[in-house]
Amino acid sequence: MNIQSRTNGTVSGKHLMANGSENQFLRGTDWLNSTPTSFQDAVLARGYLASFAPGKVVYDIGDPPGSMMGVVSGHVAVSTVTRDGLPRLSHILRPGDWFGAAAVLTREPRRIRVLAQVPLQMFVLPLREVDAIINDPSMRSDAWRHFARLIVSNQDVAVGAARDLLIRNSDVRCFAVLLRLGGYRRGKGLVESEPELDLAQEELAHLANLSRNAVGTILRELERTHVIEIAYKRLKLLKPAVLVRQVNEYEQDHH
Repeated sequence: MNIQSRTNGTVSGKHLMANGSENQFLRGTDWLNSTPTSFQDAVLARGYLASFAPGKVVYDIGDPPGSMMGVVSGHVAVSTVTRDGLPRLSHILRPGDWFGAAAVLTREPRRIRVLAQVPLQMFVLPLREVDAIINDPSMRSDAWRHFARLIVSNQDVAVGAARDLLIRNSDVRCFAVLLRLGGYRRGKGLVESEPELDLAQEELAHLANLSRNAVGTILRELERTHVIEIAYKRLKLLKPAVLVRQVNEYEQDHH
């Protein structure tokens, strides 16, 4: 599959249609699975697959509105601009995650940077095709609600991230961040058994509002107990269920 290029906030190049297994995967994602079959059919018929090489910027902050996308394989880093004016990692989107609908519906510039961290395959739904679906009389004027629901779902992730930062216990707060980045804080069915996280300890420290030394101590203990595996700028959650249990127990005791 060829590598697609970013042009004015869109994806250009050869368009490859999703096959049966890829369509089945996309139908099973939280967002698309919550919509009527007719809407699913329309989305899958009007989009295409695209590949991105590691390090490729899918779209950047300030880019004009373009396609919305769903991750099929690989994962992407989402960065937002902090007060120092530099993009900082804020989230990792994983297989089953959809994004980009806000710019499509509002026609406003992109507010985040999306970067391929590993070889990435995504389903791309161009802006004009979103418009066509919304304006299709057979959709009974409900199509825009389905796209709006995706925006609300992604907003829930941001709210959850803010809520996790209120966890006073530094170990549990770090666990919650690791789980969110691994796809375990959305309650979705499509989760990886051993998700990999491409991030440096400095980035994790920033996300968990901890010092690098504090994060290092937490991670070494998790590695010692075989809950995670540590490599250079990469973590692997070997036993995410252990972290889920500890976070759930803490939240039950401090609700």
